Amino acid sequence: MENNSEEKLILARLNDKIKYCKTRNKIVNTEFLNMYQENIIRKELERLKEKNYMFTGGFSEAESKILILYPEKLSKEIVLNSLSNIIKAIEIILPNEQQGKYKHKDYLGTIMQFGLVRERIGDIVVSNEDAYIIALKENVQYIADSLKATTKFKKSKINIIDVNEVEVKPIEFEEIKITAHSLRLDNIVAEIGKISRNESYKLINSEQVSVNCKIETRPSKLIEKGDILIIRRKGKFIIEDFLNINRKGKQIIKIKKYK
Repeated sequence: MENNSEEKLILARLNDKIKYCKTRNKIVNTEFLNMYQENIIRKELERLKEKNYMFTGGFSEAESKILILYPEKLSKEIVLNSLSNIIKAIEIILPNEQQGKYKHKDYLGTIMQFGLVRERIGDIVVSNEDAYIIALKENVQYIADSLKATTKFKKSKINIIDVNEVEVKPIEFEEIKITAHSLRLDNIVAEIGKISRNESYKLINSEQVSVNCKIETRPSKLIEKGDILIIRRKGKFIIEDFLNINRKGKQIIKIKKYK
């Protein structure tokens, strides 16, 4: 029932955006969406046979995206050229003594202390020397000023730039393999986390596991190739491939773990 309510809310907000775009003849956009929200919206847009829209997170590899709806009188190219009026990027260049010190969670944790909801921020692209934070244009100045005021980043160079200036570096993964009796979520979580089935069940039941950005509380849910799992305190994983069955009758599964 809870997931049903969430889906209804997503669709109600989408229909409001579509109505506003068509009646006001203006470009409208959502906040940043996760994979679960994006999939629901894509299906609804296809059902409604809408054509004048796009999803973008500022660069092709972005995971968090906004939906942009635009009037028929505008072309997709015109909308893309005006993207800097909707989303921007904050560049953080670390001083030499801090390079390699911070990870994604450090940047996100700092920003979350500024009182913004997560949906106002898109991807955070991190390397040893710098980081880029994608955000809605109306929030970037506040985020940049707040970062400059922190002890952690007061020595960093912080600039607001267009998203097309973001230098995207390849995502680094660690490749691992597990074996499992079945493709049930509780089985997979237990093997990935190297914990017991009982501990795995507790993690799932306490809403600490998500599949494709949706909190999943069903231990019996079957995992598919391409699914993205986030297990709290264990990390983020992609189910890359199902390999052969070993001699003990277990499925060998190839997994990518985000570094």
